[in-house]
Amino acid sequence: MGFQKVTFNFMVERGSKLAKSLLCSKPVSKAINFKGLKYAPELKADSFVRKVETWRTPESNVLPYAKEGETTVKGHHSFHGANDFYNKSVEQLLKDIEPFKDMNPDCYKGCIDFYNKQTRNLLERNGEFTKLTPQPRNCTAYRGVVRNIGETRQDFGVINAANIGDTIVPTRGFAYASHYKFGTYQYMGSPYDYLGNRKYEPMLIEYKIPKGAQVSSNMEHGGEVVFPALSKFKLLSRETREIEKLNGSGNAIGSYPYKHVVLEYIPEIPLLKDVEQFLF
Repeated sequence: MGFQKVTFNFMVERGSKLAKSLLCSKPVSKAINFKGLKYAPELKADSFVRKVETWRTPESNVLPYAKEGETTVKGHHSFHGANDFYNKSVEQLLKDIEPFKDMNPDCYKGCIDFYNKQTRNLLERNGEFTKLTPQPRNCTAYRGVVRNIGETRQDFGVINAANIGDTIVPTRGFAYASHYKFGTYQYMGSPYDYLGNRKYEPMLIEYKIPKGAQVSSNMEHGGEVVFPALSKFKLLSRETREIEKLNGSGNAIGSYPYKHVVLEYIPEIPLLKDVEQFLF
């Protein structure tokens, strides 16, 4: 009880001295000079410097595991080589064969039958991926692609139309990727033609590959990955970034925008038993 009384008296004494000090303080007699200071209404605009990426420096991403005879499907390169053919969307197919619907119904039906036969062949080839050694760790791979603005192409159309978080199938074919980001630079290119007009849409796809996934991976050309046909991915992000423009000597001479997309691979391999859900 005595300690509480001493503490109370101390607080009262210090509080009264502080109050007296504040009451006895002299007001500022000289005006402060605010000349030269700028307030929000006077600022024309905030200025931001867009970060320009360089891919020439070593990356910190975890590389896909690759071992000959364990992680590579037979026909690895031939799978990738057929991608342009398989990348035609159903909408584009229908547009191409529409004139035959009434003029030549047999031809129209034949085109659809051929499309379905392709799908069966793709799913049959997917069986090779089930024999691969699963990836022992989470890893990352990259793919650089480009199209003419307005060109119909399934992977661009699907990715651009999707919402963040959606599960998508960007292509019927075997999506290809590189172990290293810089290896994809040449496949993107600039969005501008030689006259400076914006004619192209370059895009980098960053694939997040989970541990346990069975993808075809080898060390050719610095490292390659091929995904099973009709693979599913989750769209994690999609944004416009800036990449340095390089001349023939590899020196930066400016920059240009590109679309950066992050897709998370869903390790489910479509097989021939699932064919009905993919037929036209």
